[in-house]
Amino acid sequence: MILDPIGDDGLKVDDSRRVVELAGNSGVGDRPPVVVLGPIDRATPEASDALLKTLEDLADGPLGVILWADYLGGVTGTIQSRTLPRWCPPDAKWASPFLDEHAERLFDAFQAGDAATCLEILHDRKKEWGGLLVGFSEVMARRGTEDAAMVRAWVAIRPLLDGKGSHLVAASALMEAMP
Repeated sequence: MILDPIGDDGLKVDDSRRVVELAGNSGVGDRPPVVVLGPIDRATPEASDALLKTLEDLADGPLGVILWADYLGGVTGTIQSRTLPRWCPPDAKWASPFLDEHAERLFDAFQAGDAATCLEILHDRKKEWGGLLVGFSEVMARRGTEDAAMVRAWVAIRPLLDGKGSHLVAASALMEAMP
């Protein structure tokens, strides 16, 4: 049986309970069942706690669990300690050397607290603001930055990565999270 991924809008307690329910099934066929959960970095604290217990109980069980996150820094440390992280590159539609250069500049300006440069970059690239934010998050992941300002930035921009909003919404989110 194939089900939709669980937790697309951020993992909730009911989603964690669903995983526990699925864990009781051994699946059909020769291969063990696998469930995909995520984005785990947007899970509620209660859902993370419920999932943590499930991960511990499933360590030797037949159900394989694949957790995915856009930003590893947004995943609780207790879940990170019980999982094996693997990096997967973003969708090719966002890959662009042109955007990478601007994403690096945006990240550096954000980290320096340079609001004027952040706003300038977002304004100049307003038609590519979604790709720019994806690039920003890629730079964040590549540099391994997990300080409080970066976590705030991630929480602010993550909901925008589905392309809903505008460059003004993106600018507002970054300015709100700026150190």
